[in-house]
Amino acid sequence: MIELSSDPYVLKTRITPLTEADFRVHLNINWCRGVLFNVVAMKNSIAVVEYDAILWSDDSIMFIEYKDSPAAYKDLSSRRVQQMNSLAKNIARGLGFKSFSFVVVVKDLEEAASKGGVEVIPLVDLGSYQPEFISSISELEYLDKMIARYSREGEVQFVLDLEKLRKVLEMEQS
Repeated sequence: MIELSSDPYVLKTRITPLTEADFRVHLNINWCRGVLFNVVAMKNSIAVVEYDAILWSDDSIMFIEYKDSPAAYKDLSSRRVQQMNSLAKNIARGLGFKSFSFVVVVKDLEEAASKGGVEVIPLVDLGSYQPEFISSISELEYLDKMIARYSREGEVQFVLDLEKLRKVLEMEQS
């Protein structure tokens, strides 16, 4: 078994259920450098969340939750999806990835949807799915909001200073 540490989380792999065979067949791994299936994130030796797949490239990581039926997807609460997304961001940041993506994949789902602010796609679309990565660095997100706000207010010099700060932070992350 593989084990990764992303303080305060420990990621451990576990045995993959047979119901996920279709999921693996449809998974597009051309863009990534590595994949782990059925990863349990533990905090203080307690399982917090399980992702059915984690894929990564040099600076981005993608977390996938798979549901093998629309009924199983409907049983998944929006609150739980938001929690899984938030934990994915924290884990991505802890592992040193600049950006992350979290998506829910559902077998036999008719069309793409959104739940808890997270993209939900049909299994048949997974092979051609191109993830949209977002920053795992909260400070940069907040800085973007400040730049947008002060741009609307016409504070040109302050916006330029904030953009310089953003570039410095991005360079430190490289």
